[in-house]
Amino acid sequence: LADLTIHPCSACDACQTYDEIHCDQDDDMQPLYPALVTASAIVLASPIYCFTYSAQLKLFIDRLYVFFGKVPAPLKGKPVAILLTYGDDDPRTSGVDNAIKSLQDAFDYLEAPVADIIRASADKPGEIRANKEVMEQAFALGEKIGSGN
Repeated sequence: LADLTIHPCSACDACQTYDEIHCDQDDDMQPLYPALVTASAIVLASPIYCFTYSAQLKLFIDRLYVFFGKVPAPLKGKPVAILLTYGDDDPRTSGVDNAIKSLQDAFDYLEAPVADIIRASADKPGEIRANKEVMEQAFALGEKIGSGN
C-alpha cells in the first residue's frame, strides 16, 4: 500500500448509488476492488504507529466503504489474516489492541471472518524473522487460509 496512491474516502456516497462495486475516485484503489472480490483470502500487515495501524492501511480500510450495504456482501466469508508489529512490550500501551479491535469491527461488518491475528513486538526491520515462534504462527496461518479452512 505504501507504493500506491490511494486517496481518502471523500464520503461522497457515489459508491452507494451503484449496484456494482464502483468508486468515482481515480486512484490506485481501483484495481484492488476486483482483486479483493476474487481473492480467496485477505492478508493485512502493518506496523503500529501512534496507537493504531499505519495511515496507508487506514486509507485502504476507509475505502472499503464501497462494499458497505452491497447484497450479497462481496467479502462475505472471505478469511482475513492480520499481522501486526509494535515496538512496545505491552499490547495495550503500544496501541496494538486498538488496531485489532478496529480491524475486527470493520471485517465483522463486511462479514469477512478474521481467521487469526498475529502480533509481535519488534524495534528493528527484519527483527521478526528471528522470532521462531511468530514465524511458525505466520506459516500455520498461511496454511490455514491457503487451504480454505
